[in-house]
Amino acid sequence: MESVDMAEKRASKTSRTNTAFYSKALKAGIASLMDEIRLAFQWSRPSILVAVHKGSAGQEKARAQLRKEIQAINKKVRNIEVNRNNLNVIQSALKSPDHANIVFFVSGIGRNNENDRRSIYRALNFQREILVDNRIILVLWLSAAEAGEIPHLAPDFWAFRHRVVEFAPEHNMTKKAAP
Repeated sequence: MESVDMAEKRASKTSRTNTAFYSKALKAGIASLMDEIRLAFQWSRPSILVAVHKGSAGQEKARAQLRKEIQAINKKVRNIEVNRNNLNVIQSALKSPDHANIVFFVSGIGRNNENDRRSIYRALNFQREILVDNRIILVLWLSAAEAGEIPHLAPDFWAFRHRVVEFAPEHNMTKKAAP
């Protein structure tokens, strides 16, 4: 069996594209999120994580990989899609039975109109203590634009977050997403 170092060297020699770069960034981002999730379960504490991606394809790949890793430690993942009928993410998480063994994946904020987004951010801002009191583990999957809105529209929620993982942007990207 080939060692990880040997496999990485071989992959690097055969392909010097963004794919190899992104794969390392994906691996590091997933590892960072999993470290936080493992500690949250180990210490029975909440964890508010923010995962930022430039594009939806990379986000889907990261979500699938993180889901596999969470399931490997015998925990569950529940998706919460934020939309007009579900503007309060925190209340949606509380409705799940056995939320102590679930990692909530929250996405879709940017697909809402401006008024609905403000309602979503307001709910996150004013009910953030509920996440802490109920030891909720939540991964908020955001685009770069959504990540830029949170510190302004939900500053108290932003202050409560535990970690932000910004998955590697393309080499030509000039703006940073997370403040």
